[in-house]
Amino acid sequence: MRVTFSGEELKGYEIKGPATHIKVYFGWPGEGHLVLPQWGPEGPVLAEGQQMPLNRTYTPRSYDEDSNGLVVEFMLHGEGLASSWAASVRAGDEVAVTLPGGPYTVQPADWYVIAGDESALPGIETIIEALPDASKAQVIVEVTGPDEERPLLAENVTWLHRDGADAGRRLEQTIRAMETPAGNGRFWVGCEAGVMRDIRKHLLFDRGLDREAIHTHGYWKRGDMNHPDHDVGQEI
Repeated sequence: MRVTFSGEELKGYEIKGPATHIKVYFGWPGEGHLVLPQWGPEGPVLAEGQQMPLNRTYTPRSYDEDSNGLVVEFMLHGEGLASSWAASVRAGDEVAVTLPGGPYTVQPADWYVIAGDESALPGIETIIEALPDASKAQVIVEVTGPDEERPLLAENVTWLHRDGADAGRRLEQTIRAMETPAGNGRFWVGCEAGVMRDIRKHLLFDRGLDREAIHTHGYWKRGDMNHPDHDVGQEI
């Protein structure tokens, strides 16, 4: 579900790089409107009895200065804080968004392999758009089925259909089976956290690629409703 946010507070918003992330804050169930804390030098300051708003992390797809519109895509995966909100959102509903942080740095390279599941599509698209020559990118995306495919700017795109397999495993199999292109290149992979770790181990230990040439990101984790947004498999 693609949602466009707008409002006076968004004017001057700036996305400074691809695959960045923001926090989206939602009101607690039963609250008439979103109640934000005051912010002090050490972080949020809550009034007596006040709770921190619930939040989830997303990659902003785009911001248009002319229309003052910030586009964020939400996964509709059934019950869940953000999924349920997005499935029923109406014009005029309120959330709060943070400024974006942690963009991916596109480095000069002979080739890029950009891979992920549907949760990584906003990141994948923003990276493709940031590449100096998108034709050098080999893009691999795993989705549930053909209805979830969408046009991408890269010329070399492979769509994988899950067809009942565990999320991410067809992506992993495809990466394991592919040949490493010649020259100096880079991998960017975003998917389920367990699969991400298996792919990361393969790239590091089976292929012997340099750590600086690999960025992996666990966008979600099976069985975890609120997986940390900074999981890049750093322990491997």
